[in-house]
Amino acid sequence: MPSDLSTIDLATINAAQSVIVAALRNQCCQWEQDSADAAADGRLANALMIEHWAFAADLLAGKVGSEFSALFGRALDARINLSDTTRSVEKQMLDVLALEVAASQEAPEKIAIL
Repeated sequence: MPSDLSTIDLATINAAQSVIVAALRNQCCQWEQDSADAAADGRLANALMIEHWAFAADLLAGKVGSEFSALFGRALDARINLSDTTRSVEKQMLDVLALEVAASQEAPEKIAIL
C-alpha cells in the first residue's frame, strides 16, 4: 500500500470494492444453491459443508466491503488534509463533496470505430 494515501484514485477504490464484493456475493449465492441441491439429493454432509462455505463467503464479502470503505476514508482524509486549520470548514466540506462526486462518476466508455 502506498505510504501517501492521497495518491490513491478514489474511483478505483469504489470500482474494486464493487467488483470484489459482487464476486464474493455471487459465489455465496452459488454455494447456497449447491447446498440446497445436495440436500435435495440426500447428500447431507456435503450440503452442510457447502453451506459453511457460503456463510464464510458472505462474512468475507462484508469484511472486504468494510475494509475498502475504511481505505476510501483514509484516502479521502489524506486528500483533504483535515488537520489543515488554515482553511474554513466550508471549503473543506466542499472539497469532500467534490471528491465524492468525482469518485462516484464512471469513466467514459471507449467506443470502437469500425
